[in-house]
Order: sequence, then C-alpha cells, then structure tokens
Amino acid sequence: MTIQKALDLADELKPNMMSRQTKIHFLDEIDKMIHGELVMTHEHTAAEETVSSYDTDTDEGTELIIPGPYDMLYVYWLMSKIDELNQETDKYNNDRARFETEYEQASDWWTRRRHPLQRTREFML
Repeated sequence: MTIQKALDLADELKPNMMSRQTKIHFLDEIDKMIHGELVMTHEHTAAEETVSSYDTDTDEGTELIIPGPYDMLYVYWLMSKIDELNQETDKYNNDRARFETEYEQASDWWTRRRHPLQRTREFML
C-alpha cells in the first residue's frame, strides 16, 4: 500500500478534517514502529537497516513496509488516531482493536517469512 492509498482509504472510510500532514506523520510513526519491532528483530538485508521518514515532501507513491494483504493495518491505524484526537472513545476502541488484529496477522506473516534473530547472552562464570 502506498502513502496516498492509505490516506485516501482512511479518508473515505472515516471522513475527517485532519490535515494530510498530520496523517502522513502518523504513517511515519507506524512504519518506524514496524521497522523497530519487526524488520530489525528478524533477518534483514543491509538496505533494510535504515527506515525512511515520511513528510509532506515524500512522494505519496512511496510503498509502506507491510504489503497486502496485511496492509489494512495502516488504514485502521489512521482511523484510530483520528478517533483518538477527536476524543471519540468508542470508535477509537473499535478501530484500535481492528488495528491490533491486523498488526498481529502482519507480525505472524513476517515471522513466517523471516526468521527471528537469535540473541546471544553472555554469561560470566
């Protein structure tokens, strides 16, 4: 899913007055979280060591980290952030629960696709 598609779909499903800049910031936030929690904790290439930052100057055709069919997590993330800032608690809880389900499925897929890194511990005798 691209930045533009995530923004457009979230706006279609949850009409809002939030700026595009703020929503791009939220996509930047979630991709950095995904990078730290999934990419860097599993086998990855040297090119994947860094994560790009998104802002209003970023090409909205840029692909987000998680591909389909697991990419709806981005839309639910945006929807939950909109609800949170609008102080719509019930809607937030529903969208956040959907996000958590989508994120868990994406995480499971990531782990099936790439082996988790083995952490070694040092023991002193």
